[in-house]
Amino acid sequence: MKRSVVNIIDGKTVHPTGDSERFIVDPATGDEIARVRDSSDRDVAAAVSAASAAFDGWSRRTPANRHALLHRLADLLEQHSEEFLKLEVANVGKPIAAFREEFGDCVDGIRLGAAAGRNLTTPAATEYLEGVTSAFRREPIGVVGAITPWNYPLLQAIAKIIPALAVGNTMVIKPSELTPLSTVRFVELANEVLPPGVLNVVIGDGTGTGAALTRNPAVGIVSFTGSVVGGQAVALSAALGLRKAIMELGGNAPAVVFADADVPRAASLLAASGLFNAGQECMASSRLLIHQSVRDEFVEALLAEIGAVRLGSTFDEATTLGPLISQKQLDRAVGFLDRLPSSAQILCGGSRADRGGYFLEPTVVTGLGHEDEIIQNEVFAPILTVQTFSDDDEALTLANGTEYGLSASVWSSNSGRTSRFARDLKAGMVWINEHLKFGPDCAVNGFGASGFGIENGLLGATEFTRLKHVLTSQH
Repeated sequence: MKRSVVNIIDGKTVHPTGDSERFIVDPATGDEIARVRDSSDRDVAAAVSAASAAFDGWSRRTPANRHALLHRLADLLEQHSEEFLKLEVANVGKPIAAFREEFGDCVDGIRLGAAAGRNLTTPAATEYLEGVTSAFRREPIGVVGAITPWNYPLLQAIAKIIPALAVGNTMVIKPSELTPLSTVRFVELANEVLPPGVLNVVIGDGTGTGAALTRNPAVGIVSFTGSVVGGQAVALSAALGLRKAIMELGGNAPAVVFADADVPRAASLLAASGLFNAGQECMASSRLLIHQSVRDEFVEALLAEIGAVRLGSTFDEATTLGPLISQKQLDRAVGFLDRLPSSAQILCGGSRADRGGYFLEPTVVTGLGHEDEIIQNEVFAPILTVQTFSDDDEALTLANGTEYGLSASVWSSNSGRTSRFARDLKAGMVWINEHLKFGPDCAVNGFGASGFGIENGLLGATEFTRLKHVLTSQH
């Protein structure tokens, strides 16, 4: 059944008034499931105005009151679990078994983030100056302009919405134009428990609706998750308005496997983390760096794991690999494979799967040079590359040898080595003998082209506050 998607502004459903209309498709089938009209600049301004008007009342509620309301929202979301499973699986193409686990993190993320306003910290009050007591306040910033990606629409929306609201901000969120369904429905549910204007959603693309949101002078902070190119545009817009920005951008995670690692376990976990969400995961283990002495053993185990992957209907509980999000994303991934250098070898996969939708066979590529484009760029597809190294120094050089710095992992039984690599890897999150083990409590931030600012956990909630220094005379 096709559905119409609308904005929610000041607690009411409002039809977008922009000129452009697009179809939302199920990437597993290519079938149209919804129609979306973009929001106009006037629609965005109305949403920001509603959030601005709601800010004073919301920010002056006690943290306990905001906590209680957001906890009710977690309960409400949990009660609608089957509805959200169907929405996200159809709109994003996630295998239903995988999203069922992810949905648990969505509910847990609300319950965790809801308490953020009750757990903020500041430096201790003291007398830095004679006769004056210094104290500090953490205060909400105002209206948050949030832009979320298409690979985790509900999870990423919750990661931004809940901590921002818990500490007293209001928000206008723009989901990806490809995957708006679960976010719009979530905001609709939220408005059953929140005061009007506290949380608003506008539909549209990044260059139109997104740009109108980030340049609005009433927006006090921008939180963006998406591509490096998109992040650069958003960061520039925020900078021109002298507004704070949180940027969670792309990744190209290395996984460094030494000869003394548990090679079968590493191959199993790295196959799973590299293919998770069809590789459309900014922390996926896409670059596998293997000590040359265990290369053959690792590759044999990796290919065996990939051989057990099952493509199929995303509503089938047995399916483990879903499609890419769109024909454009599929074409981009195939383009990387078409342009491989002559030295490259495709050990498995390498082609579009013989079925409807936007499926790509899980693929392993070796025989690559470090400067090859498939190594240097975020591919965002079920494609794993394998390179070898001879010693620790070469491994570190290869691992740090791209512009990205979101995450990495190191696999070894030598604790001294893993400690050195945890220190020296240029990544905001480093796993030791693990990869992609993650949850709402885990703060993440990028280095280099992977962005700046923290998401998740109490540290992520603190990003949505500003610090005020209050100096009181003792006379």
